[in-house]
Amino acid sequence: MKVYSDLVRELDYGHQAVLALLDMTAAFDTVDHSVLLQRLYHTFRITDGALNWFTSYLSNRSQSVRLRDGQSPFRLVPHGVPQGSVLGPLLFILYTADIGHIAEKHGLSSHFMRMIVNCT
Repeated sequence: MKVYSDLVRELDYGHQAVLALLDMTAAFDTVDHSVLLQRLYHTFRITDGALNWFTSYLSNRSQSVRLRDGQSPFRLVPHGVPQGSVLGPLLFILYTADIGHIAEKHGLSSHFMRMIVNCT
């Protein structure tokens, strides 16, 4: 209702309104490791040993598929967070934490849900 109300209000004021939705179906697979590591450093001030640990955790990950008696060759996985891990959802939240700020920086209002993280 809030989204609908905000869209109608902006149109009533004579402004342009656009509704953009993000499909998060395979969102965990789209996390760019270099962007995530930059965000951990710049936004959340994760440095030194902790940042090195995250770099090591995300680097040189590989996967293969096993079906019955066969197995595919291992391939490097340059994107995505490890699924089924405790850190996967947290890393995705940290990766997307700046979306609302990016929208505001470009003069857009958003209904992106924000999570406040205290890094002290």
